[in-house]
Amino acid sequence: MPELASHPVTTFGIQTTLVETRDFAGLATVLANSPYLSVYFCNVHMLMLAQEDPVLHEAMRSADVIFADGVPVAWLQGRLSGKDAKVIRGYEMMLAICERAARHREKVGFIGSTQNVMDGLVTNLRERFQDLEVSFQYCPPVMDGDLTSTHAELASIKDSGIEWLFVGLGCPKQEKWITKHINELDCKVLGVGAAFDWISGNISKPPAWMERFALAWLYRLLQNPSKMWQRYLIYNSRFIAKAIREVPGRK
Repeated sequence: MPELASHPVTTFGIQTTLVETRDFAGLATVLANSPYLSVYFCNVHMLMLAQEDPVLHEAMRSADVIFADGVPVAWLQGRLSGKDAKVIRGYEMMLAICERAARHREKVGFIGSTQNVMDGLVTNLRERFQDLEVSFQYCPPVMDGDLTSTHAELASIKDSGIEWLFVGLGCPKQEKWITKHINELDCKVLGVGAAFDWISGNISKPPAWMERFALAWLYRLLQNPSKMWQRYLIYNSRFIAKAIREVPGRK
């Protein structure tokens, strides 16, 4: 991504994409100029999970674009590069792309979550972008482990003619699925995590001021403490410890 002041930065052994702009329309145009693309949005949990999961680590190493989806990762990019790194969250990029897609008649598709969330997602997006053409939807059955798609399922994605596929399977399942199948799909594929829940209204997203001050994790913890406390206790602590070891003295 040479345009719009983007720079590769190696964060804890993984090359991420630092951008110095929050011009989402411009970023969407840059992404649109590539026929096939894998795009991830990296938060602390994802970055630290990749330190212990070799399959996720390799998936991130093979990605075309990895944006900083959170203040801590953008801070790390900035400290390692000396540049003004911006936060590019998955749901923000997804909304910008859907706005572009509606304007340019580019078909979009979605895979992940439950049918109830999917229905709310598509309804809300179509209300917001009236010309949006949703040509593919699929909610895989809930299962442990990685998602495996058949040749027929992948063919249905290709046959839909979509230019953008948003994957909301959660980390690390979505990144592993995208890496496994990106070469079989004739579209740009983005792993957007919780964006389906937020845009559908199934789960309320953190207020803007909490996101700005790197407190989005606290909001999610208070919403779902039984699920989130271990993630934030373990992975945030590991992030801080690793940053102290690897970043001190950097300008």
